[in-house]
Amino acid sequence: MIGSEPEGDLALVLQGSPRMSAFVCEGVVDGMFTLGRARGASACDTLVATALTELDRFGVARAGIAVEEGDAAAHAALTNHAERFFAIGEVDPHAGMPELRRLEGLARAYGLRAVTVSPSLLRPPLAIDDRRFYPVFAKCVELDVAICPSLGVPAERVPLWPQKVERIDEVACRFPELRIVMKHGCEPWQALAVLLMRKHANLFYLTSALRPTRIPPEIVAFANEDGAHKILFASHPPSGVPREQIWKELPEAGFARSVWPRFLRDNAFRVFRLS
Repeated sequence: MIGSEPEGDLALVLQGSPRMSAFVCEGVVDGMFTLGRARGASACDTLVATALTELDRFGVARAGIAVEEGDAAAHAALTNHAERFFAIGEVDPHAGMPELRRLEGLARAYGLRAVTVSPSLLRPPLAIDDRRFYPVFAKCVELDVAICPSLGVPAERVPLWPQKVERIDEVACRFPELRIVMKHGCEPWQALAVLLMRKHANLFYLTSALRPTRIPPEIVAFANEDGAHKILFASHPPSGVPREQIWKELPEAGFARSVWPRFLRDNAFRVFRLS
């Protein structure tokens, strides 16, 4: 509830920050939580229980986790704790109709809420505005799920051209009903990302793979000015950074007090159609 104080370690961390004398949100939604994998029922139960303990510690009410066929831990989490976890599926447009049927199956089984893709990591790489993505976009509209493409220079030694931020402009124009959530930074074109979010009502930004203190200043300024409804939180850390560090740095992200409820909760409920 807006204006209330959360319980647990997150409240202590945030209230101790010089930038936030009091926290203004409870029931955080983590747009991209890394669950991990396990084999065997006992190991899966332990992994899920550990994840729930972490979510409780940091005041997270809902968390998005990746799911694919044969992922026993994700299946256990989504089946036994549907009130805490929501499903995110990775997509490969090269796979054609079988891939679209797979997304339909995930939607039936788990209530799929988002689809992710890293255009530069596809084999072969495929630009996000390539027409071979169009059936995926149309299926996302049909299933009422968001699509979350990685945009910006990838950390991996792969070509950057498929993930240039300018490419998402045509996608947003051609698919106005498609909710597009840019993830993994959009750097070094974060200023362009802001311009495009101002242009397109269906374009958003998820802070995955970013430490809170490294969220681009253009994104923070946008949220504090007129874009508070466009920015979503994710704890998914950059490579080599423990997730704990994301929570420790969170109060120093630089958002205005009024932005926090939208950033940490409200935007995710709206964009991912959470109930």
